[in-house]
Parts: sequence; C-alpha cells; structure tokens
Amino acid sequence: MSARGVLVGFGRIGSYHLRVLRAHPGAEVAAIVDPSPERRAAAPPGVPTFASLREALSQVEADFACVSAPACWLPELAHEALAGGLATLIEKPMALEEELAAEVVADAERRGLLLAVGLVERCNPAVMALRMLLEAGTAGRVLQVHARRLSPYPGRESPTGVALDLATHDLDVIRFITGTEVDRVYAETASHSDDGREDLVCASLRLGSGATGLVDVNWVTPTKVRQLAVTCESGMFVVDYLTQDLTFHQPPRSDIEWDALRMMRGPGEGDTLRYGIARREPLAVQWDQFLGALNGAAEPAAAGPDGVAALSI
Repeated sequence: MSARGVLVGFGRIGSYHLRVLRAHPGAEVAAIVDPSPERRAAAPPGVPTFASLREALSQVEADFACVSAPACWLPELAHEALAGGLATLIEKPMALEEELAAEVVADAERRGLLLAVGLVERCNPAVMALRMLLEAGTAGRVLQVHARRLSPYPGRESPTGVALDLATHDLDVIRFITGTEVDRVYAETASHSDDGREDLVCASLRLGSGATGLVDVNWVTPTKVRQLAVTCESGMFVVDYLTQDLTFHQPPRSDIEWDALRMMRGPGEGDTLRYGIARREPLAVQWDQFLGALNGAAEPAAAGPDGVAALSI
C-alpha cells in the first residue's frame, strides 16, 4: 500500500520532489500546498491544492509531509506537519538559525515521529560508494577532504547565501563519508551582488580525527563544478557529483626519466582506477530511504541531527 504525502512548497525544488514521488510505486501525492495561486494552478490535474497546510490536513488523509519551502518558513511548517502526526522530510538547511532547527528535531522526538532532512548529496551513488571504501580502509587514514561547489549565479529566489544554500551539502558529506565531527572551522565570505548575500565562501576545517578539510563554494565561477577530493595515506579519491564518477589515484610507482616531462607531471606516476557505479538520481535514492524508514525497513538518508550539525558548522 502506498504512503500518502503532502507536498508543502511547490517551487523549483518542490517540483523535483513531485516528479520523483509521482513515479515512486510506494508513494502517492495526496495534496500540494503553496500560498501562490500561480503555483497551485501549475499542479498536475487530479492533485488537490491548498493555500495552507492547515487547510490541507483538514481535508485529506496523509502519512507524511515533504516541506520544501523557503528556509525562513521551514521550521514553522515542519512543526505544523509534526503536530498533524505526519512523518516529515524537511529540506535543508532546516532553518536560518541552529536553535530553530534543534527545536524541530526535539519536536519530532517528543512526538515519536520520523524526521529526515533533504541533504541529498549523501544519496549520490558515487558518494555512497566512497563512504564504503573509506569505512573499509581501502586507502588508509583520511588526511584531507577538499570540496568544490562552484557555478554561475543561479538566478532563482533564495533568502540565503551560498553558505546555507550550497555549503551545507558539502559539510554534511564530509561528516557522512568520514564518520567524524568538525571540531573547528574558519571561513572567509565575500559578496559581489547587489542583494548583500554572500556569494563566495572559502572555509578550512579541522575534523575530530585530525584530518583537515577545505570547502570552496561560490556563485561567481563561469562553469559548474561539483567535485570532492579525499586524500588518504595511500592515494586520493575523486568524486564528480554531476557525472557520478568515482576515481582513485594511486601514489607514483614508476619514474619519469624524461626531464622535461618530469617538470610537468612530477617525478613519477601511479595507476588511476575508475570505479563502476550503478548510477541513479540521488533524489530517488533519498525517497527510497525515507519511505523505507516510514515502513520501519530502513533508516532515512539524513536524520534531524545531521541537518542541525551541518547548519551548526
């Protein structure tokens, strides 16, 4: 039997959730909630629409809510969904302030309801494969993690800058793949836009394991880059989020005798391994795990405390 859900917020991200949920055999979209008449008018035929979540809950039966509204509204809507007895998937960054996000987590725990956070990059199959390799100690201890999330200005409405909008993904992935908390962070931000929001962040991290991290995020780079490099004791993993490629570069094994080439390539060269990945849309993986958790058969990809941790950092 399919679980019935209410989609709260029908903007760009909400439309992605709708597409995946309508294609999922274990889910049914019972209603769409959005205060905008124009957005409600764009809903698919046959799906009831409402201007408020309270109105929707008074007229439809549902098992879960997907809250994908602007960040400033996320905590209030999540509390309303939980008060209605709904398991809830709340989009990152959960709130504009750490304390407000923590209150949502406490509310879900008090009611005994499932709460997941839309930190979808940990559902990227290449990231999931990387985590398994690191847990197995394939390349030894992690020494450094370098995350790059660069692109032109997105041209969409957002009340937040790149720190909450983008960097939260990378901070969560660093915690996810290393199983380690961040002990210390230093960051520089800059704003090159008229609205005053930061559109560039450069951050350095110290993890509890002793490893270091670099997070480079902006909306000012002409090309789109989504890359993660993890340097370990015996090699370096590289993930391309966009293509879901995972490669491993081994340390140099053979010398380069041609001096001119040595200057360009270094004194030696090792093998490069490209892993075969069963590629899937990360959002579909996220909903698989959420619906599995709703049925008691799995854990959500990212739980409430994971969202709070990324926001805190």
